[in-house]
Amino acid sequence: MLRAAGSVAVPISGNPISGFSPVTNIFTRDITFTAGAITALTGTVSSQTVTGLLTTDNVVVNCIGLMTAGAAIANARVSAANTLDITFVTAVALGVTLPSLTYRVTVFR
Repeated sequence: MLRAAGSVAVPISGNPISGFSPVTNIFTRDITFTAGAITALTGTVSSQTVTGLLTTDNVVVNCIGLMTAGAAIANARVSAANTLDITFVTAVALGVTLPSLTYRVTVFR
């Protein structure tokens, strides 16, 4: 289950930014998994079950700890209810294999 990051009220002075929608809920959760191998100079998508995610959620994913050299997170999205897709890429001539790592998922709803 997602948990609230905290009760935070941020006062905004002046007019709201035109075209932007306010964020009413921010959640965070740490997940641990093994993303596996990334072929040289390409990317791979790792799908993870995260109970509580909605397809209308915006997500940011950060690695907690040391990511394997040459690997990076290129994108994260909710592909279906309760399903988080994280795209990992490598820009090195040899492929890399990611070990089990912990990632912080921040959800903006």
